Amino acid sequence: MKVHYPRIRPLTAAAVVVVLAVSAVPGASAADNSTMTTDPGPAGDFTWEGYNWLKRSWTGGPHYNGSFDPANASGPDANGKVSLALTNPSGNAPVAAEFQSTRRGFGYGTYSAVVERNLQTPQKEVVWGCMFTYDPDSAPGHNEIDVCEASAWGGGAAWGESRPVRQGHGYWFDATKPAGTGSTVVNFDVTPDPVLTHRLVWEPGRLTYETFAGEGYSGTLLKRTVLEGATVPVPAREAVHFNLWVTGGGGGYPNQVRPEQVTVRDFSFTPRAAEPTLPAIPLAPAPTITGTAKVGQRLTANPGSWSTGTALTYQWYRAGTPIRGATAKTYTVLKADRHSALTVAVTGSKAGYASATRVSAPTARVR
Repeated sequence: MKVHYPRIRPLTAAAVVVVLAVSAVPGASAADNSTMTTDPGPAGDFTWEGYNWLKRSWTGGPHYNGSFDPANASGPDANGKVSLALTNPSGNAPVAAEFQSTRRGFGYGTYSAVVERNLQTPQKEVVWGCMFTYDPDSAPGHNEIDVCEASAWGGGAAWGESRPVRQGHGYWFDATKPAGTGSTVVNFDVTPDPVLTHRLVWEPGRLTYETFAGEGYSGTLLKRTVLEGATVPVPAREAVHFNLWVTGGGGGYPNQVRPEQVTVRDFSFTPRAAEPTLPAIPLAPAPTITGTAKVGQRLTANPGSWSTGTALTYQWYRAGTPIRGATAKTYTVLKADRHSALTVAVTGSKAGYASATRVSAPTARVR
């Protein structure tokens, strides 16, 4: 389990909290390396895959001693690859690496990265923060979605001894809370594959993660994770980050970490297609109510003449609050309705058209 550190702008990395077995299922189609270049972001330190990127030079977390060097992020080289390195010039103070997009606000869509690194070999204090989103202004979760973070998470073993490395799919929904309380993460075992492809599909209320062996989506699918619910981040002004750093938690030996390197072959982002705009139902009248608003009396909703082929549903309301179970065309007035006005809403649904809801005028207060 990773010790969760206080968040220091502009980034952090997620915590590992759950361990699940690897699932092996058939791979998907080949990788889509297309990029959206209409908004590359402001100029940065280098341009790569159609976007502008900034090498981190400022100090702070999550690296345990806060030391970052822009020289530790290099590339792209002649093959279009970008590398991140951990260095330790003094032998007693490792220096971390990170680069991030200058564009902020990617939002819903498909994110993909191909990475060169056997994740069974990193030292136990090293954290590979592979492709995550982060927005320092979007509290409490900072829009942090971690696509492929990996580490053994620090101490618990003598110097020179290894611990199992795990990688995780997850996100933070409240960075003010500890790991497992403010985050949702699914971990899985690493494999000796020298190249991995990671893909994230971010949709409203849903995150779908996939990690494949090899380059592209045709290799073995090592893990597919679907996380859903109201806590899934909503797009704000998040940037895309990659970082390589050292954790100081768990009683390890962070100051003695030897040099490490990870190479990112490519990155792509494809925005989510806009939902088609459906036409309104041509004829959608407001309903009326017949009957006497008196306890024990039956009221009837008259929907009027909707367009042919429209399916109608009903919901009755007491003083503007839906009445549980009152979803028929007729409604018998209850004692609980006394002194309140009643209304009915009629919703029409028709193939090829946007659903429409119309609400009646209120009845007199129930006697």
